[in-house]
Amino acid sequence: MKILFVHKDLNQEINAGGINTVYLKHIEELQKTNNELYVITSRDGKWNLNAKRYIVSTDKEKRNNEIEQIIKEIDPDIIDVFSWGAELVEYVKKPHRAKVIMRADIPMKFYGREPLDEEMARYCDKIVSISKWCDFEWSSVVGGNTTIIPHACDISNIKRVNKVKNSIVWVGKATDTKGFDLLFKLPNEFFKKFKLTVVCAKTIFTDIKLFEELEAKGVKIVENLSDEEYFGLLNKSQYVLSTARREGFCIAVLEAMNYGCIPVIPYWIGGTTDFVNNNNGIVYNNFDDCYKKMLNEKEVELKSARAINTSSKYKWSKIAKKSLNVYKELYKNEN
Repeated sequence: MKILFVHKDLNQEINAGGINTVYLKHIEELQKTNNELYVITSRDGKWNLNAKRYIVSTDKEKRNNEIEQIIKEIDPDIIDVFSWGAELVEYVKKPHRAKVIMRADIPMKFYGREPLDEEMARYCDKIVSISKWCDFEWSSVVGGNTTIIPHACDISNIKRVNKVKNSIVWVGKATDTKGFDLLFKLPNEFFKKFKLTVVCAKTIFTDIKLFEELEAKGVKIVENLSDEEYFGLLNKSQYVLSTARREGFCIAVLEAMNYGCIPVIPYWIGGTTDFVNNNNGIVYNNFDDCYKKMLNEKEVELKSARAINTSSKYKWSKIAKKSLNVYKELYKNEN
């Protein structure tokens, strides 16, 4: 099969969000098969994967025209496109041979944006939802024809070290979606009792004062960590905290769980509740509740072990195989 991945930010050099990781990991796994792989992106830079890369314009109108020309040249059997940005919304409305799969995250309407992803979804051959929460939304949009294929993480073989008591790591972009500002909703006692490290680039957020205010509370803010430094931080941290307003599926939390971090998430977060519950982590109702539950947690070692066990079920090799089975099913039906 000829399989084409379409995502404007797909690259190996800059962390461009979870879906970038998802597609890179799929390509790493699928390049072990006999399928021909292709990529359309607007990002240049290093590329050493066994998939032919086409770089298109960052201008939306130009990019759409260029994408259609490239698809015509490749003549793929399968196209896997991300829901955000709805980059193939015009293409799928026209007659086309390729089977188009939309990998569906949180609908754009939840962020007050024009629901072009819903329009694209209605013309796609298959919707792959990244979590049960997302699938609930998307199955109501398209009336079925959905499959859940979650994200995954790299399974670590790192030597375990003793956790630093009451140490917490928060990972993400300094955005409203990730709930960076909601860190200030935590009670002052939280910052006195726990040692919080925020892994976040200061340049992303417009108000640098918020970083300064967190540092004044004793929060350590780090950025530009190497893989060794980052995974070392996860390995010694006792908890991974999320304050996100909404997540389709949080790879950062799952990845930290693989290093034995106990996940602490809000009940409203969405798809991350697919793999985090009060058996392997802490689900809180509000920020006072978050502090009290962490303060009174009695099963630290047990929940850490359960977190590792849960994360071990989400391997990229398994997830890529599930996607490949969807591709094969659509290809078989076409031929």
